[in-house]
Amino acid sequence: MIYPASFVIEDARPRIPSAELVGVLNALGNATRLRALQLIAERPRSTQELARLVGITEAGLSKHLQQLAAAGLVTTRREGYYVLYSVVLERVGPLSDALLAFLSEPRAPSASEESAA
Repeated sequence: MIYPASFVIEDARPRIPSAELVGVLNALGNATRLRALQLIAERPRSTQELARLVGITEAGLSKHLQQLAAAGLVTTRREGYYVLYSVVLERVGPLSDALLAFLSEPRAPSASEESAA
């Protein structure tokens, strides 16, 4: 019997991005959420204001904002009757670094890649 070396087994495992990175990318992977985030980045905005600017209902936008908040991309603060959303720049800034780090991780070529070479 021949057993592969432990480093071979480790290199053959699929690279799985962190749940945090996947959550942030999932939250950003929608045109409506990206547009809302862009508008919030200009200045804090309420759901009512954003709904008009994005062109969807307040209820629909609220679901999108919940996803952005769950990913830690926006925060809320109450100002009288309104809830204002603000971008968390500390969360958005490192995103490119985290994605680049994941993409640049070395990986072992798959069997199909080796046979094609």
